[in-house]
Amino acid sequence: MSTTLKEKLENEACFLRISIPYDKRDKYTMVSFDNGIMSELECDESFVPPMYDESTKLLEFWIDLRERKLKDWDESNGYLHVWAKVRDEGTYTLYDKDMKPLWQIQGYVPSALIPPYDMGFGDYLELTIEADGTLPEWRKAPDFSDFLVRGREPGPVISYKWNHAATAYYGVLGYKLDKEEVIWLVQRLMGKYSISAEEVVEGVS
Repeated sequence: MSTTLKEKLENEACFLRISIPYDKRDKYTMVSFDNGIMSELECDESFVPPMYDESTKLLEFWIDLRERKLKDWDESNGYLHVWAKVRDEGTYTLYDKDMKPLWQIQGYVPSALIPPYDMGFGDYLELTIEADGTLPEWRKAPDFSDFLVRGREPGPVISYKWNHAATAYYGVLGYKLDKEEVIWLVQRLMGKYSISAEEVVEGVS
């Protein structure tokens, strides 16, 4: 474990960007207006979460670690409860006060930092968002231990479509491919999945 990196993250990390796949048909990710986990029958497929990015098919959360609240949260969004079985499909990036990326995890949820903490076993993420954007369950002292063990220098946030195509082939996410591997993989993915060579190259370049 790098003491220098530990000190750097503890002293400089101000924001966390959480990027997780979201598909309204996937009942593993639920966004509700109440304090409970919705059942499959209660999921409103017409609802579009305010943190959803249509272009990437990702839910994007920007969290101010020192204030323990969502950055630039619109209070008109009201209260939200987010529960997701992310497994190894998320990207978690730490930024400094000037929004410069510092360190990143692609893969399992860094449960030392993100609720429900150890109860999530690295698979689950749960956020209670008050109307003013505060996160009441967020710990005052951030724990970056997962980033020290599993993190790396920040890379691109991989899109939902690329994640699932790569998973179908490798069974693993967060593996950074070089250009030769991209060409090799594209030859095997094209035609079998709705993904183009340009999307694959863009996803890992």
